[in-house]
Parts: sequence; structure tokens; C-alpha cells
Amino acid sequence: MSVVLRYAVLVTALVIAVWPGHWAAAQGLLDLPTGASAPRPIFGAAGPSPSGLFLDPFAAPPVDDRVVPAALWQAREPTLSELLPAPVSGRPDPLHDGGRERIDRDLHTLAAEDLAAVGQLAPDQTIHPIDIAGALRLAGARDLDIAIARARVAAAAADVRHARALWLPSMFIGPNWIRHDGQAQIVEGQVRTINKSSLFLGATAAAGSSVSGPIPAGGPAQVTGLTTVLRFSDAIFLPLAAEQIVDARNAKVRTATNDALLGIAESYMELQRSAGRLAIAREAAEQAERLAGITAAFARAGTGLEGDHQRSLTERDRRLAEVEAALGGLEVASADVVRRTRLNPSLVVAPVEPAELVLEVVPEEMPIDTLITIGLRNRPELAEARSFVEETLIRLQQARLRPFIPSLAFRYSGGGFGGGRNGFFGDFSSRSDADVNLYWESANLGFTDSAIRGRREAERREADLQFCKVQDMVAAEVVQAEKSRLAAKRQMARIEAAVPEAIRSLELNFHTIREAAGLPVPATRPIEVLQPIQALAQARSAYLDAVIEYNKSQFRLFHAIGRAPQAGDVAHSH
Repeated sequence: MSVVLRYAVLVTALVIAVWPGHWAAAQGLLDLPTGASAPRPIFGAAGPSPSGLFLDPFAAPPVDDRVVPAALWQAREPTLSELLPAPVSGRPDPLHDGGRERIDRDLHTLAAEDLAAVGQLAPDQTIHPIDIAGALRLAGARDLDIAIARARVAAAAADVRHARALWLPSMFIGPNWIRHDGQAQIVEGQVRTINKSSLFLGATAAAGSSVSGPIPAGGPAQVTGLTTVLRFSDAIFLPLAAEQIVDARNAKVRTATNDALLGIAESYMELQRSAGRLAIAREAAEQAERLAGITAAFARAGTGLEGDHQRSLTERDRRLAEVEAALGGLEVASADVVRRTRLNPSLVVAPVEPAELVLEVVPEEMPIDTLITIGLRNRPELAEARSFVEETLIRLQQARLRPFIPSLAFRYSGGGFGGGRNGFFGDFSSRSDADVNLYWESANLGFTDSAIRGRREAERREADLQFCKVQDMVAAEVVQAEKSRLAAKRQMARIEAAVPEAIRSLELNFHTIREAAGLPVPATRPIEVLQPIQALAQARSAYLDAVIEYNKSQFRLFHAIGRAPQAGDVAHSH
């Protein structure tokens, strides 16, 4: 047994002495390809995210740099000072000298007064202000689709490391004990009853990844035949194909970022629309209440009809119901913004900017051909499709060269071996075994190789067609977004003049009623003011919808040309 211990110590010392060199060589082989570095953490202080956005300033960071469910957040109420973007360098800050704190107070005061006038969203519910720049920052930093895309980049990078390790042998270290009792055929051919046992202590290096069971002759365990083969074609081409997948996954991160920021931009525009509709509904309800008071006075004086008064009351009640519906719409739009920014789900947010504010994201003087060219150059979907085309080309080249590139099957083992009759262990001494085979393969007389080539060629054609499909999609999205922007701009120009006209009409009708109040037979019935009230609400709603659609088309066009809207890209027009 002392001999066994000596051999075990010898094998252990040999492995310790030789392994660092192999490990250094493996580290060199497993380096990631250029441009395929491991993804940066989604959260934490490991540097800014690729989109240049920042974390939520008022929510606790996730534990261990991992995404956590929204229910685990511990968020405090945000203030406008935290949500508003920092002033752009070179531009004056309109909120200096305590302006941010003053607007915070004013917004909360206005929200409280409005809720007291028309009802509450919920008991003790506070409306938290947010602006478009803050929403973009929060969505870009915390979107789950972006996090998932980055995780897939990490998985693709791991596949590259695995493919590059195909050149390295697998190591199998440990003892192999064999016991045989009964009939066995010796080398000369006779069959005899043999009772024996043997023990092998050592290591085996092979191109395989698993070992078989004991062999009758004893010694080191055999590596299974299917896994002892090192296919040079796989070792050469698989890392190249895996690198293209990494490039495609990196492009997918950009796609997820663009989609997430477009989603929050459109969601924020719907929040703007809901806030505008609430303001329009409140104004119409106030005018209807005013009209109800006038018709009541005329009815009491006998110069008006009670039916007109009842009709005005009906209009007032309808307008108040529209206010309640607009409040619900604001809550629904707020929930969507909160979902996309991953804030506390119980929060209700409202936009800081005026609802009718027109945003300028893409210069209007750019021709449609230029926009299409920019989109075809910048869209990450095209970069992803192009990487898949390159990957199929690499696999097709591998399939064509596979019968002409040899494969290598080898096994080498070394250690101590001993044994004897029955359960006796002895006669230990060193032993080494080597088996090397270089060969060319024609799978199934070449028919399988031909089928593989046909499949790879079909995959290449499919990837080419997918690339053309994405090109057509990008061009169509650019044209659709640009045409939507121009249509919304024309609509704004048409409706913009209708709003002051409707305001003037309402003022003149109220003025006429006041002037005719002292006459025995009024020149006009007060109920006639009902139509100007409705016309003003319709004009304001139409203009609001045109502005929102114009702003949304701006963001869609920005997305169509391959850009992700960020805080510095949004300019306020009027």
C-alpha cells in the first residue's frame, strides 16, 4: 500500500507542476474577440450605461446588481428638483435661485386645489410631477427588456469562450479500479477462468468530454469514441460564427434601448393628452356651471325659460361626468408611465410641461431621402440582421470544407498501475498509454455532407431575405413617421386659428347676454351660449390631439432613423 501512496503523491505533484502552464495557455485562447467584451453591469457603479442615462434618483438600488421585482422597492415621494434634468451647458437655468423649490410648491398647491374642486383621485393621493427628460432617464436606466438583452450578450460571449476552448484537451484525473471473476479470453485465444483485480492511479488527457466504463484489460478508463474527436473544422469556424452572434446580441441591446425610450416617450405623450383633456373638461364644466347660473337667473326673472335652465343643468352634469372620466384617464396613463419607468406602482404622476407644448426632435428641413439613408445606416435591427447573414456564411463555408479538413482523435494517459490474482494489489509501476488518429471523414458516403451543405445554403438565403425585409421595414417606418409628422403639422395649422375664434365667440355670447339682461324681451336666449361652450371644448380637444400626434410622430421618426431619444435631444418649440 505504501507503493500506492507514493504513486498517488507522484501523480498529484505532476498535475500541480504541469497545470499552471496549460491554464495560462487556456486563458490566452479564451480571450473575448475584439468588440465583444463582457457586458457592463445593468445597475451599480461600474460606469455609465451605454445609453448615457442614469438611475432613478429616489428609489433604493437593487441588491447585488440584480433586477428585483417592483414590489420590493422602497421609494419615497420624488420632488421636481430631482426629476427635472440638469441645465444644459451654455444655457441659462430658468429654475435658478430657488425656482425649482418654488415650482414644486406651486405644482402641489395647484394639484391640491384642482382635486378639491373636482374630486380626488383616491384618499390621501398625491400627484407627483415628472417631465419628459426625467421619464427618459428613468426608462433608459431601468427597462427590463434592455436588461434581458444585456444578459443575452453575456450568454453569447460565454458561447464564444466555449468555442475557443475546443482546441484544449479535457483532463480526467482519478483512480480506476477493475475486478474480474470468471471466463475470459487470453491473447493466444484460449478461454480460461480468471479472477483478477487491478488499480490505476493517474490522469488522462483527451479530446473528449466523458469517459467510458472499465475495460477488461485494466488500466486507465477509455474516453468514449464519439467524444475523443477534435474536428478542426469546428475549432476553426465555430468561434467565428459565435462572434457574429455576439455582434447580433449587442445590436439587440441597442434595439431594446431604442424601443424602450420610444415606448416611454409615447406613453408620456398619452399622459400629456390625458392632462390636457382634464384641463379642457374642467374649463367646459366651469363654463357650463356659469351658464346654469345665468339661465336660472333669467328663469326666476321671467325673461327666460325653465326648460333652458334644465337643459343647462343637464349640460353641466355631463361636463362634470367628463371631468371624472378625464381623471380616470389620467390615472390610467400615469400607471403606464410608472410601469415603464419602474417606479413605485402606487404613485400617480402628472406632466410638468403644458399639454399643448410642441416638441422639436428632428429638424423639419431634412428631406425624406436623407432620413431614409440615415435610418438604413443607423438602425440596430439592420446591424443585427447583417450579423446573422455573416454567421450563416461562416457556417456555409464550414459545411463546404468539412470533408476536406481532417479530424484528430487522441488519448494520452499516465500514472501507476498494479494488480494481481483475486483481490491482491501489487506489482505497482509506472504506465503510459497513447492513441492518436488523424483522419478525413465522408459521412454516409458523402450524402450527409451534401445534406448539411444544402441546409446551410437555405439558412443563408433565409438570412438574406430577412435582411431585405428589415431594410424595407426601416424605409417604410421612416416614411410613415415623416408623413404623420407633416399631416399633424398641417392639422395644427388649421386648428390653431379655431381656438381663439371659439374663445372670442364664447366671450361675445356672454357679453350679449349681459347687455340684454335689462331688456323686457332679451335679444338672445342664454341657452344659445351652450353651442359656443361645446365648440370651444371641441376646438381645444382637436388642437391637443394634433399636438400630441405631432410630438409622437417626432419620436417615431427619431426611432425610425436609429436614434434613441434622450433628454438633450428634446427641444421645446412653443
